[in-house]
Amino acid sequence: MAKQSFLQGAVILAGAGATTKIMGMMIQVVVARKLGAQGFGLFQTIHPIFFMLLTISTLALPAALSKVIAENLALGNIAAVKRALWIAHITVILLSVSVCLTAIALAPAISARWLDPLGFLPLIGAILRIPVVCLSAIMSGYYMGTQNQGPPAAAWILETAVRTTVTIPLVVLLNPHGIEYGALAIMIGAGIGECAGYAYMLWRFFGRDRHFMTNTPAELPRARHIKKTIHDLVEVALPTTLTNLCGIVAYASEPVMIYIAFAHVGIARAQATALYGSFGMAAELLFLPTVLSSSISSAVIPAVSEAAAMHDTRLVSYRLNQVIQATFMIALPATVFFILSGYDLAHSLYKNHLAGALLVYLAPTVVFIYIFEPLSAILQGLNKAALSTVVTLLTSGIRMGCIYYFVGQAGQGIFGVATSIAISGIVATFLSLYFLRDLVSMSMNFTRLAKMVIATGLAAIPIHQIQTTFAATSPLLQVTFSLVIGGLVYLFCILYMRVVPLGTLQEIPFVGPMMTKLFGHMPFIS
Repeated sequence: MAKQSFLQGAVILAGAGATTKIMGMMIQVVVARKLGAQGFGLFQTIHPIFFMLLTISTLALPAALSKVIAENLALGNIAAVKRALWIAHITVILLSVSVCLTAIALAPAISARWLDPLGFLPLIGAILRIPVVCLSAIMSGYYMGTQNQGPPAAAWILETAVRTTVTIPLVVLLNPHGIEYGALAIMIGAGIGECAGYAYMLWRFFGRDRHFMTNTPAELPRARHIKKTIHDLVEVALPTTLTNLCGIVAYASEPVMIYIAFAHVGIARAQATALYGSFGMAAELLFLPTVLSSSISSAVIPAVSEAAAMHDTRLVSYRLNQVIQATFMIALPATVFFILSGYDLAHSLYKNHLAGALLVYLAPTVVFIYIFEPLSAILQGLNKAALSTVVTLLTSGIRMGCIYYFVGQAGQGIFGVATSIAISGIVATFLSLYFLRDLVSMSMNFTRLAKMVIATGLAAIPIHQIQTTFAATSPLLQVTFSLVIGGLVYLFCILYMRVVPLGTLQEIPFVGPMMTKLFGHMPFIS
């Protein structure tokens, strides 16, 4: 099976993620315009519960599986790879079905007590997705561990294409019957898309990619071997699950705390749902570039695990510094773009002024929000997921306390929720860096960082000019020109100033060799 480098894997996942995000935005625009802020808020309040159930059902086995497979492949232990894959599959099948049945039984009480009453039908639709999402995640974890990101990327694109094709007409068809049916349509479309993505990965595995395991000498599944594989999986899965559960429980409790805080200042639940929907629209746009940092996170776990298994501390340190610099490269231009064009972006897509104001308000903190996930992934790759649990516990408590204070006491309204998210993100990032500094050598290339800042500043000039020139035209036109022109200026600047070295540029799939040849003949600024 083809193995890709860390950079190639991250680029493939990022390309797939960007493609799916663009298609996913079509669904979000339809949802925002057809269901309105209240319908979008209804969808947002169900998501935390769905992710909590999903976390319990997977037990963080996808991340653990990728780590165990990467380590055993590095040591040539193919039999352990087989065992880990089937143990993970059997575990999530049993867990996901059990969780699904239990959640369906409890759904009436959950929707009546903690959610908007209209959330019952979409909650059932979300619960029924759990088994296939878990199985798909296990197959993705397998491919991540083999450092072959192509099949998960293709499955991701197929899933989103099917989801987009199915969801939009379903929303249009069902929404006239009530916003709860419109939200249910989103869940149905997502479930059908996830089935298509999982079916593709199964077809790919049984058709091509399992042969490298079946061609190895057979080994009897001795009890001690099975016990060792389970131990290896649990060693990563248990602390990671605790970390995820802490975060997800806080995430699931967030709408409840928001309803309580808004009720404290006399705002009804329906109005609070609409305000939370506006915040959800802003958050969707704010986290749009995290598809790139998430791709880095997915690729870095097996890469760091492999380096750690080979006791290559220099490579582990190199990966950490790569991750930090790559995240800065994404976050800096995103900050400037959201500050200058965020309001017009939200208004042109969602027709919601409050979402635009919230996006601009949160924009200065995106560096901290984006970098936390890759740092947490490195802790997992180093078998230090317990430290992520500590970070998540502390920051979750801070976020919940801040929501209650800023919304219910200080009277900031929905901007208080945004303030709370920003504060918790900043604290989480600094705590992760604090823990990592004792594990890995960190050295920031300040010259390269300065070049990124210069490139961002140069890209901001045409963005600001476009905002001024096209002030009287449509917001969509302003945003489109700003994104294209500003993005091209930024890309040219970071390549011209060798923020991305030629050797690294060469490794980028498809376009890397061509760009290396083009920029190799230019007088770079070193």
